[in-house]
Amino acid sequence: MIDYALLRKHIITLAGLPESDSPVISAYLDLQQPHAMARADFRAWASMGRQTFTSQQRRDFDDAIEEIEAWLPQAQGRGAAVFARWGEHPMMLPMTFDAPLETHFHVGPFPVIYPLVELKDRFNRFVVVITTAESAKIIEVNLGAHSVELLTDRPALRTRIGREWTRQHYMNHRRDRERAFLKEKVAVIQSLMAKRGHNSLIVAGDPRWVSSLVDALPKALQDKVVSEIKTGFSDYRLGEIMDLAVEAFLQSEHEESLSTVERLIEAVRVGQLAAIGSLATLRALREGRVSELVISTGLPH
Repeated sequence: MIDYALLRKHIITLAGLPESDSPVISAYLDLQQPHAMARADFRAWASMGRQTFTSQQRRDFDDAIEEIEAWLPQAQGRGAAVFARWGEHPMMLPMTFDAPLETHFHVGPFPVIYPLVELKDRFNRFVVVITTAESAKIIEVNLGAHSVELLTDRPALRTRIGREWTRQHYMNHRRDRERAFLKEKVAVIQSLMAKRGHNSLIVAGDPRWVSSLVDALPKALQDKVVSEIKTGFSDYRLGEIMDLAVEAFLQSEHEESLSTVERLIEAVRVGQLAAIGSLATLRALREGRVSELVISTGLPH
């Protein structure tokens, strides 16, 4: 699976690809469906796409299609993107992700990289905290693939209980340790999100501990909590909870994107300093008059 640094490198490479007479194929595939179906969709598109070319360009198109078809059986993960060009300056660049991608195909003089830029932005800011009375798993999600960054175990209290401890003494001690444990978790989360530049946080686990942890977060971190998943937790349910977390994060991102697009459209409608469309936006960029750039498939070109 591709990581964030390599994805960024590939995006820069594709953005700087020089134009040639040979067409560039950009293929995005949803690998959550059977691979045979994904390959069939690609072949059906290729059969129609080749009709738009003649002579050498058609031969280059067919050769690039053959390269992609030879690679597809080994594709792993939940999504794949592959770019290919034949001819005088051949190029083949496949990528796989543990993140869903919508199936679509393009051919033209340049690669279509917007979905990659969107993916890089979306999945580089996602932290999940799964908390119980015994432990807290702090998990960083990068491009849909999650890895346990830190594991904080709660020290056992009962091993220190002897005959000299009264029930009230134990209860007071437990409350002190709970406060210390929450404080430790908050410090770890705060440090991780600050160092990695994450903007979104999801808290999951036992309902009581989810509420306690969110309440213990400073206001700045509370504002970054996009979802609370109060389902309980055990190790065998990690995959299930992570799927719920990804779904919650995507929904939050979708709502945020819609809000941004709506603000832009409203600003244009009432005559504020805003522009929609490739030419108007490019002109504003060249003149240095852009403070926020919105890229969305829901906007007119």
